[in-house]
Amino acid sequence: MTSKLERARAKLAADPLPESPYLQVGDDQILIKCGFSEALLQLLRWVPKLEWRPELRGWTVPITAAETLRGILPEILRLAEAGRTQEPDPNLSAEDHFKMAGRLLFGPDWQRETARALGRDETALARFLLGERSAEDSDQLYADMVAFMQQRASDIAAAAEHFKRVLNKQKNGESDVPQSDQGI
Repeated sequence: MTSKLERARAKLAADPLPESPYLQVGDDQILIKCGFSEALLQLLRWVPKLEWRPELRGWTVPITAAETLRGILPEILRLAEAGRTQEPDPNLSAEDHFKMAGRLLFGPDWQRETARALGRDETALARFLLGERSAEDSDQLYADMVAFMQQRASDIAAAAEHFKRVLNKQKNGESDVPQSDQGI
């Protein structure tokens, strides 16, 4: 007779959880690598034997709860992605930095949106990320991503400065802009 743990391991081996930088499947537990948040806690409260592990900066779940976890995994990964604030490791490859930049800019649908933003074919970008590329392709793609990020950062900074000026004018009673939603 097999134990509950052995059955859970076998089921997980037959139907593994999707690959994610936020999941680490061990022999006896699954580590959800993301910071503590109330939204995540509310979602995970249904997972049996859930434990916050501050030293790991993540949540541990026994392998036996993998199927419960699977049902809410898309939302868990979305919340983990949204809560990501850490600085990228400078020792990562250019390709890993490219992927992180895409996730930062566009979230979970980053490959499609990155392809659109850089004027690339989505399938060609996917092939590129699978290793079907030349050094020239890499250099140009990475340069395009850096230029896009710099433009986006500049646009955001300009919008923030404009917003700050509007707020200061309103605060000082100098604005002719009504304090409404302005069509938002």
